[in-house]
Amino acid sequence: MNQTNKAGRPAARLSVNLEHGRISYLEQGEGEPLVLLHGINGNASSWEEQIGALSPSMRVIAWDAPGYGNSDVAGDDLTDLARAAIAFIKQVSAAPVTLIGHSMGGLVAMKVAILEPALIKRLVLSCTHPGHALDRNGEADDRYKRRLDELSNLPLEVYGERRAKGMLPAGTADDVYKRVAEIAAESRLEGVSAAAWAIQTADLKPELARIQAQTLVITCDQDSVAPLAKAKPLLASIPDVRHVQLSGLGHAPYLEDSHRFNAAISDFLASP
Repeated sequence: MNQTNKAGRPAARLSVNLEHGRISYLEQGEGEPLVLLHGINGNASSWEEQIGALSPSMRVIAWDAPGYGNSDVAGDDLTDLARAAIAFIKQVSAAPVTLIGHSMGGLVAMKVAILEPALIKRLVLSCTHPGHALDRNGEADDRYKRRLDELSNLPLEVYGERRAKGMLPAGTADDVYKRVAEIAAESRLEGVSAAAWAIQTADLKPELARIQAQTLVITCDQDSVAPLAKAKPLLASIPDVRHVQLSGLGHAPYLEDSHRFNAAISDFLASP
C-alpha cells in the first residue's frame, strides 16, 4: 500500500518482523539511508514533507514507533525502544545511517547512538531533551497522567486537537494545525502510554558524552514542550554538536515550516 505525500510522490508502506514483533514504516528514494523517528504525538506520516523533499537524493525511512501505526509494542523503557530501533535499522540498512529523532524520537535516537555508535553516521535531534529522570517506582507527572486519561476517554478527534493546540504557537496556519491534529488523533493508548513512561523515567545526561556522531540540535523559539532550556544539556555534553534555532516555530517544525527545517538538515548533511 502506498501513501502519497504533498509532493505527489508515493512512499511505500512496508513492515519488518523483529524479535519483539512488527515495525511498520514508510520508505522512499535511493542512496544514503536516512532514518526518521517521530515524537509521542506522531507516527511515520509526521515526516511526509521530509520524505518528499529529501528522497530525491537519499533513501528515506520513517518508522512507526512501537505501539504506533501498525507497529507492535516493545516495552516501556527507553532502552527497550532503542533496542527495537537498533534492530529495525539493522534490518533496513546495511550501511550506517543518518538518524533524525524528534522529541520522544530524539531520546530514542540518542540512546541508539550511545548503545550502537557504529550504526550512526550523523545525528539530528529536533525539539528534544535528555529525559525527566523520574523514579521508575514512582508515578508519572500530572501532565502525562492527564494525557493518557484524555486518550482513554475523549473522542480521538478531540484528543488530536488538544495535542495540536499544545504543540503549536498562536497564529499557526489552519492547514498545519489540522494536519498535526489528524496525526495525533491516530495515537494508540498502548503506544503513548509506553512512550510517555519511557520519557518520564529516562535520564540520558550521564551518557551524552558517549555520543560519537556529528550531531545537530534543532530548537524552536516558540516551542513550549521542549524549549532551548531543556536542550542545553545536549549542547553542553555531546562532543561534536552544532545548534540551529528556528524562529517563530513551535513543537512541529517539520510541518510548520518544512522548508526551513529541511534546509537545516540539508545544510548539516552537506557540511564537512
